[in-house]
Amino acid sequence: MSYNTEPDRAARRHAAAIIAIIVALAVAGLALIWWMGADPVAKDDVSRTVASETPAGGGVPVPTAPPPAGTPAAGSPPEN
Repeated sequence: MSYNTEPDRAARRHAAAIIAIIVALAVAGLALIWWMGADPVAKDDVSRTVASETPAGGGVPVPTAPPPAGTPAAGSPPEN
């Protein structure tokens, strides 16, 4: 294969390929613009709802009983 020193001749021989590449780049650019401008959140989309920070009861903590004595959660060593 030899090196082509005539770019005008090569462009004439590959006109269809050059046009196809230009069309493909134009379609990709239009698709990018279309997708970037799309609305990312649809109305009533439950997958994107934000939960409130406080529960409905006003955020009052529920009292919990301490763990039973002698359990690992109580912090006492196990009996052997």
